[in-house]
Amino acid sequence: MKTITETKPEQLDELLNAARKTLAKAQDYLSKDGKIYELHDWVTVAEYCRRFNISNTQTVSNWIKRGIIPAEDTVVIEEYNNIRLIKAIAYQDKKVAHNN
Repeated sequence: MKTITETKPEQLDELLNAARKTLAKAQDYLSKDGKIYELHDWVTVAEYCRRFNISNTQTVSNWIKRGIIPAEDTVVIEEYNNIRLIKAIAYQDKKVAHNN
């Protein structure tokens, strides 16, 4: 096996580029209880409100309690101060959202 000092510069560049790509890809995922979550698909309650123009976070919390947002579309991350993440999809149209 070659040491790093015996490796050709172009091979070292290839290894470093592959490592950078792997690290970048790993930063886009969260693993919780054996399940992998793609972070671009999941947002906090506050971010969900901003994205979907919902006036307050209590509305979204009520949707979660009432099952409008299914349990499988939420996850609580205990390691991060019990932050709740929601799958970033619209569950009701804006007209209904303002009435809840």
